[in-house]
Amino acid sequence: MIKTMWTILLLLEKMLLVWLLTMEKSSGHMVVVSGSLPNYHTVLQFAREEFVTTRRMKRFWTSTGLCPPEPRNRSGAFLLSRDSLMNLELIAALPNRAISHVRVHWLLELLEVSLEQEQFRFNFTGLDVFLDHLRHVGLQPGFELMGVPKGNLPAAVWLQSYAPVFWKDLVQQLVGRYMDRYGGRYVSRWRFEAWNEPDLRTYNLLNFTVHDYLSYVFAIRDGLLAMDRKAHTRPPYRHMSSAAKLFPLYGPAGLFKSVQHHPFCWSVIKVCSANVTHGCPFDTITFHRKGSGRWASEVLDGGRQLLEDILNSFPPVGRLKFANDEADPIAGWSTGRPFQADVRYAAMLFSIVTQHWSEIAEGSDLGRRLQFLSHDNAFLSYYPYVFEQRTLLARFQMNLTNPPHVQFIAKPAFSALGLLANLGPFAGPTQFLNGNVSYVLSVDKPMKYVCLVASRSNDSFPLWTKRSYVNLTIPTVMVRDDRFHTFHRISTLIETIQDGRNDPFRLWQRQGKPPFPTTAQLAAMRAVQLPSILYAKSQVVEFGKGSKGTDIVLNLRGPWIVSVRLCSEHYPPPGRVRNVRVRTVHRDEVLIFWHAAMGKKQGKRCIQTYEVWFKSIKCSVKCKATGRVQCKWCHINVSKHTPFMFYQYVQNFTFPAITRAACKEVCSGITGYYKVRAVDLFGRKGQFSRAVYYKASEM
Repeated sequence: MIKTMWTILLLLEKMLLVWLLTMEKSSGHMVVVSGSLPNYHTVLQFAREEFVTTRRMKRFWTSTGLCPPEPRNRSGAFLLSRDSLMNLELIAALPNRAISHVRVHWLLELLEVSLEQEQFRFNFTGLDVFLDHLRHVGLQPGFELMGVPKGNLPAAVWLQSYAPVFWKDLVQQLVGRYMDRYGGRYVSRWRFEAWNEPDLRTYNLLNFTVHDYLSYVFAIRDGLLAMDRKAHTRPPYRHMSSAAKLFPLYGPAGLFKSVQHHPFCWSVIKVCSANVTHGCPFDTITFHRKGSGRWASEVLDGGRQLLEDILNSFPPVGRLKFANDEADPIAGWSTGRPFQADVRYAAMLFSIVTQHWSEIAEGSDLGRRLQFLSHDNAFLSYYPYVFEQRTLLARFQMNLTNPPHVQFIAKPAFSALGLLANLGPFAGPTQFLNGNVSYVLSVDKPMKYVCLVASRSNDSFPLWTKRSYVNLTIPTVMVRDDRFHTFHRISTLIETIQDGRNDPFRLWQRQGKPPFPTTAQLAAMRAVQLPSILYAKSQVVEFGKGSKGTDIVLNLRGPWIVSVRLCSEHYPPPGRVRNVRVRTVHRDEVLIFWHAAMGKKQGKRCIQTYEVWFKSIKCSVKCKATGRVQCKWCHINVSKHTPFMFYQYVQNFTFPAITRAACKEVCSGITGYYKVRAVDLFGRKGQFSRAVYYKASEM
């Protein structure tokens, strides 16, 4: 019996290998059988045309979103909680504006309102705190005009006759306040959007009818138009055409299912169709199309089908722009799913973005109209699904410490957005190869910078063949400076996210899934949370010698994402880091955040890492050379790749001092001075930021 079972297993294994070999041969890739499982060999070579035939790549995927948990009357407290604000600051720490907008439900719950002498009086204190934080960390809100401000307003306010006055007045006061507070240029980058998914009973708190909903939509549109006209009377918008809207309205943020069950969304589309130019309240039609959790392509297919349905029934609406601002692989963020914990979700995000980019680059019906994508993954996870929920960060609520605190670990999806942010401003269409490999090749003009981002995955499913060998030809001759020197120095950096290697979830599983990890366990997870460097090299290239470039063989474990960056030595060196902030994590830990240098001429895309330095005010070791106790600067992340704009520091590490080789300095405590500088692919170091003093609080 046992012999028969072994015979059957061997036959099944042979059949599987034959099938895989057949599939690979038909795909044009070579398979090398090692042991009992095949390996993928992929060759990536680039023709000159791929660098020349590029088009401007608008960064259409740089939005995330979140919804406060129940109960709704605690939404304001949740948004202003320490966990929520730290989560957003970490998301904002991705480079090159990898995330620019955060779309938030129930923002108006942060307001208080009263009716005095027939005038609405709003208390903006809570909303000020939240929006101040977004601006300080470098984000803009996707401002959903959604929620019920706190206050004892009479029921008449929500009746049909009075509600439009309320909504128009609210929008005018809100926009006016924040234009005065932040300036029109910043507020004009916000995305004002109508009530989220108004057809769902869970969101329709005011019991809108179709007539009520349309009245609400036109009221907020009228409020934005009034502030638009007012803004055009001020510099710097005084000389702009009045046709250029500073505050466009997005909506209806709907699911667009059947007309019977989703009348609000379809009614407003019907109104828009009747008079697109003057009768439509929305400048961009926002919709929600998610997948089933199987394939990344389901998101694109759903968007295509919805657009086709709308244009077939309402052709004039085709003159408007469209946006999918909940473009997630599957609905239900809080449901724990293993693929959302590891590199599979990261690769699916890559695929969703690059598949939509292919539509834009090729000028399809959807691509011509697509304004942006947003993914709802800025939620706060909780045990036991700290990694498996649809989030960018895993949150550990350390409730056994005194006081309780929170620890965050970056998931592969977080790093994937950081690698996508390396793409240059011009790119060719997405290339789809057999073996589930795809890539986007991008450049700057003049071509002092080239970036390739590639991926291999099986979407939410595991790969049969984990190992990939990628033969990559780096086209160094295509990276030129604007003076066309004969000899030219170029640096190459290859970073990867790989299954099992850049995978803190798997490590947490091996640790036994502790709800309250120890300091050592957290440090081990952080050691694998960000992309790894596979290759870093500078070389001198002589043009005109017919060089095909540099050949590199990458040994990767799938699913994987690879970023390849090539920089010319004539690319601007790093500028001075700014806005260093030090945040308390716990009594012996801090998070250091910073921003890259401002200005278009700063070499942000060629930054390889950041150096974080600390000088304690408590010095316990004497310098052997001088015999004096002297506090020295310590390079606290000396051996750690730090590609993003944050670093978590735990006290009591020993590092070599930089001024005298004979000195050793113990960096005791966390109270002291912190400074940061950028280092590019050539090892060129930018100017240090201003040193920031931090004093540990008593706990």
